[in-house]
Amino acid sequence: MPLLRNNAEKISQINDFMGDISANQLYNVDFFTAEHIGILMPIAGPCLLASTPMHKHPTYSCILSFSDTSITVLPNIRYRTQPNTIYLLPPNVPHHEICEVEIPRYVSIFIQPEFLNQQAKSYKQHNLILDKSSFFRATDELLLSIKRFIRESKQPKAGSAELLKVYSIEIVHALLRSMLNLHDKKCEEVSRLEINRSIEYMHQNITEKLTLSILANFAGMSISNYTRTFRKEIGLSPIDYLIEMRLEIACRLLLDERLPLKEIAARCGFSSHAHFSASFQKKYKISPTEYLSSSTPK
Repeated sequence: MPLLRNNAEKISQINDFMGDISANQLYNVDFFTAEHIGILMPIAGPCLLASTPMHKHPTYSCILSFSDTSITVLPNIRYRTQPNTIYLLPPNVPHHEICEVEIPRYVSIFIQPEFLNQQAKSYKQHNLILDKSSFFRATDELLLSIKRFIRESKQPKAGSAELLKVYSIEIVHALLRSMLNLHDKKCEEVSRLEINRSIEYMHQNITEKLTLSILANFAGMSISNYTRTFRKEIGLSPIDYLIEMRLEIACRLLLDERLPLKEIAARCGFSSHAHFSASFQKKYKISPTEYLSSSTPK
């Protein structure tokens, strides 16, 4: 990024991970660092070092791609990136990138060799090969750890240094487990916790526009997994549950405060008076006005 041009300390930190690199080569990217890990993310265009023929890094580099629009070239092989796939390169392996789009979609994770090898000792009973290039799929756990790392690095506050150490360890172990295909089995208790958190989020933000995407993201799940898990735990889809929650609140407001229907609709998070009335009619087989007159739904 342009801000890096006048940040000699930041450039020095990045050199520790990427090797000799200039601020101009980092013009299009952002870089997030901790003691043992650095993460590069293209923002305004490709990393200009990435296209430099047969450059090397002193660290392990793990390229996590979100598209198939780049080609990585090594001395004896070239491969096209695949979505949600990681390509791990050991230190000092010559390579470069051919990018087919203006802004490539990937993150590169650079890991100090001593740190990765130290963490890898926990996997001595497995056939873990770190001195050769390898492909493997990214897991949700890895993506969550990367997001936490970037957020903490970008917005440092009290405790950030210690948390970045924790996230660095999480990232390395998520990578190693992905390499070895050591995936967690589904944990119902964790799923239930996330669903309960999302329900509380609904309560706290009832007046806001809450989409399925927003709710699933808050729960740290994919939309399909969130919807499936929510229905299994609660018996309704997330949106149906949210509408029922809003209608229950609307019933109390109708009886307790005698507010105008338009204001009740807004307080309960309905996009319009018409949406509120239609949802109310569908649920209770009676209009809000008729409900107010009779005091109870039929």
